[in-house]
Amino acid sequence: MAIDFHAHFIAPKVMKMLQERKYNPRITHGGNGSLYHMPVSTLPYSSAYYDIEERIEYLNYIGMEKQVLSLPGLLGIDYLPIEQSLPLIKVSNNNLASHANKYKERIIALASLPLADVPAMVAELKRCVEEFGLLGAILPNNSFLSLDYAHTLKPLFEYANEKKLHFFIHPGWRADEYPVNDTRPNDPDEILIARGALGVQHSVSLAMTTLLYTSFLNDFSDMTIHVANLGGTFPMVVERMHHTVDARFPNAKMPSSRRKNLYVDTSSLGPRAIELAVEIYGIDNIVVGTDTPIFSGQVGLDAIRSTRLSSDDKEKILRVNASKILTR
Repeated sequence: MAIDFHAHFIAPKVMKMLQERKYNPRITHGGNGSLYHMPVSTLPYSSAYYDIEERIEYLNYIGMEKQVLSLPGLLGIDYLPIEQSLPLIKVSNNNLASHANKYKERIIALASLPLADVPAMVAELKRCVEEFGLLGAILPNNSFLSLDYAHTLKPLFEYANEKKLHFFIHPGWRADEYPVNDTRPNDPDEILIARGALGVQHSVSLAMTTLLYTSFLNDFSDMTIHVANLGGTFPMVVERMHHTVDARFPNAKMPSSRRKNLYVDTSSLGPRAIELAVEIYGIDNIVVGTDTPIFSGQVGLDAIRSTRLSSDDKEKILRVNASKILTR
């Protein structure tokens, strides 16, 4: 059995609200099937996104003990102007909380937050924690592209640290980036998808650099944080980063690539990437991420089991590390 810290869900009531929208993000139904229109690109949309009973059946099928569910930032809801985002987010959080309450042994919920207003973010997080007992919240990685951006969320982290919450740093935009314009080149769809995957990994890496290498998290040691997608391309390029700094600033001392309360998940990466991440971050800082239903949960688990890691190390990634976060 395993515990998945990176999986997504769109509440049925949110789905209906998105079907009524005229502008992205929205959901349409037509000759090409049901589509979720993100700020950039579209996703095929099915009941796997919003049917909680179907999700429980799927967890049983692939042998997943628990999933931590969230509303992902790339769907384009949380970065909307506050008058648009807050109603959607409140409905989403209410619905997710009810599912987590009904399936306490299988579903754990993270709150979404209205990014356009920091006091509103704090208020919604407090509501979700104090009324529903949610684990924490999901935040966009673009809020951590620099130390200055990260500091804007300091009130949120102060509350999370006080309550020993968990934050999930996931690909997504800040509110000041609204609206995101589609500036992709005129390439075949499959090449666009490949370029997009690389671009996402780059931005995740920049966020990882802020969280690992700056002092931002120094005052927030009582909470936990995890970053999607193995922290992006960071494990692949960290040696070059250090070499480049050493070449120009020989007396500089680069920080460690490990923090006790900072984790990464394995979402959408393969066995060799996971092995490299273990070398860089340490085996105790990696948890399962499948990105269900955007990606296959079974494929995500198979990637971990296909690594050349020991059985004990695989079990740490599959279940042990996540259990420590959940039982703090």
